[in-house]
Amino acid sequence: MRPLAMSVAGLAVLAFGSADAQLTDLQPGRNFPTASQQFGANRSENVDVGDVDNDGDLDVIIGNGGDFGNEPNRIFINNGGLQPGSPGTFVEGTSTRFAGVPNDTSRDIEFADIDNDGDLDIYVSNRGPNSQGQVSRFYINQGGLQGGTIGFYAEDSNTRWGTLQSVPAGDQVFGGNAGPWEDWSCDCEFADLDNDGDVDLFHSSYGPGVNGGTPSRVFLNNGNGVFDELFPWIDAGADIENHTFDLDIIDLDGDFDFDIVNSSRNTQARIFINNLYNPTTGSTQLYTDTTQASLINTGSTLSGTSNYEGEVGDIDGDGDFDSWMKNYANFTDKILVNNGTDANGAVLFQESDGPGPNLIRGDPNVDENEVDFLDFDGDGDLDAFLANFSGTNAIYVGGNAQGLTGQYHNSTGQGDSDYPQLETPTSGNGGTTLDGEVGDMDNDGDMDLLLANDGNQSNRYWQNALGIPDTHAPELTDARIATGLEPGTAGGTVVNAQLRDNAPYYLIAYYDVDLTYQPGNITIDMFSQGAQQFRAEVPAGATSFTISATDLAGNTTVSNVQVLGGGPSPYTDLGCADPGVTGNPVLAGTGPLTSGSPGTLDLTNAAPSAVAAMFIAIGPGGPGAPFKGGTLKAIPVLLTVSLTTNGSGAISLPFITPAGLTGFSVVAQYGINDAAASSNTSLSNALQLDFQ
Repeated sequence: MRPLAMSVAGLAVLAFGSADAQLTDLQPGRNFPTASQQFGANRSENVDVGDVDNDGDLDVIIGNGGDFGNEPNRIFINNGGLQPGSPGTFVEGTSTRFAGVPNDTSRDIEFADIDNDGDLDIYVSNRGPNSQGQVSRFYINQGGLQGGTIGFYAEDSNTRWGTLQSVPAGDQVFGGNAGPWEDWSCDCEFADLDNDGDVDLFHSSYGPGVNGGTPSRVFLNNGNGVFDELFPWIDAGADIENHTFDLDIIDLDGDFDFDIVNSSRNTQARIFINNLYNPTTGSTQLYTDTTQASLINTGSTLSGTSNYEGEVGDIDGDGDFDSWMKNYANFTDKILVNNGTDANGAVLFQESDGPGPNLIRGDPNVDENEVDFLDFDGDGDLDAFLANFSGTNAIYVGGNAQGLTGQYHNSTGQGDSDYPQLETPTSGNGGTTLDGEVGDMDNDGDMDLLLANDGNQSNRYWQNALGIPDTHAPELTDARIATGLEPGTAGGTVVNAQLRDNAPYYLIAYYDVDLTYQPGNITIDMFSQGAQQFRAEVPAGATSFTISATDLAGNTTVSNVQVLGGGPSPYTDLGCADPGVTGNPVLAGTGPLTSGSPGTLDLTNAAPSAVAAMFIAIGPGGPGAPFKGGTLKAIPVLLTVSLTTNGSGAISLPFITPAGLTGFSVVAQYGINDAAASSNTSLSNALQLDFQ
């Protein structure tokens, strides 16, 4: 048996270094050289991507009308897969696949599998004339439960709107507090708000004439794709009548229920915390408005009247979700950094230009409409696309992979000397872009961009010409196990798993995530709950499980074994792997971590015959620190173990658990010399060991 050796020699293998101020262009040349005309020319408000016919490529829907008036919404089918053409070219299918679809004043259009039958349905948010609202509509994919042809749609709004509780009688189409109703809506989002295995709806509103006088509402799926209003959904006195043009549903506080970041064009953005798990102090409803503590008390307040949108992502790479807020100080953008929760359960945000430099470099201080995250250059961090309301759209290059934590650099030559290269097209990049969307439209492994333009300007497709195919596997950051606590489990176990990856949350919803349980080695699909979280119900009698997650480029990660019945595993995967020649190195543990018990720490999928340093720190794991293009969670380093991988890229390190460590935790993580990795160093996931 080879014991753990306390040594500092391994620090010489992988030393910390200071990052250069200038952000290097990883792929000299322009990633997006052209902006081809695609997807029609209307008053286009929104674009969404999804695989409508389950043939392995992404199709496109466009929401049209908006402030102009009633226009047709459109659908475009990717010519790959079932179609006899090339991925990344499209044919319009509106007249057949949307047959009979009425013209609307649409603000938002969303893919969501509302009836849980394995195909994507469509929801359209409508605004109506200024003095009169309009019904938002459900279009059901005719595959799956419908028994028809997949990828073709029929409206079913009359039966998908269920019971109503707070909607005024004058806004109801049929009366009787049931069925469709008229509203002035812009952005609506789906996620499993009550963790029962189907997607629910958060329906925002901004009121007639953007007067901020109509409440946002919550509708829960009854399990059959019918949406019944939950009322009240928030504590009394909360301000839910806002100028809402955008919202994001995400787990801000790490408790596995879904919180809400609610932008508001003319008034202060809102933070609504879900109370399903770890409720906020004094809560009596599903949500609590924590805006006072989350934003106002921290000084992270809106100045101006143009906060059209925010976008959530792990901007600084510390494992939680931050928010990029559009036009948050007049026309200046702000990044609101998530600083954890206070004693009452409110998530605290801090503006990025507090102490230290502003994280957004080269902001031109113009009226922009929307932001989307993507990894356009394949380096593993989140870059950003900004849709400009009246000028040039921009790519902002993220700096996390190069040690510039949370920094974003304008690549359009608008005053950012740290990144002078031009990434955006020189023509076809102007006018009024209201929305952008990210997806690998041509199935070549890199991220492309789609633009929805207003004013009858042609919508655009930016095909990524230089992008490196994505080799970064998703990270399973955590799993929640709750025996017998959830509806529908019949004594079994609900498992929720959260992912992080170099992709926007709406693409992570399309990942293939499976759970394999023992005994029997039985694999089941995990349900995509939205917001980068997945759910499965494990039957009674299962003793353990593993989770595998595969992204849209085919990169796969597998979790450690999680124990059921006998309590949680003493090993917690903290994520933060950074890939090398064979993808993400994987660190796992065996053994119960009880006094005197044997165990092993096993590294696999690393570079073969490579020098490696295992960093060890006292746990539990914190946010970590930038390290060689990734994040080192084993901070501060207590000791290192210097080793070499075998010809298969593996190391197995046996140990005997010492006495007297009950209740003590440590964090271990490997750094491996790897010429194919960022800064020539790959990182394993960080593994927390909780001694029993």
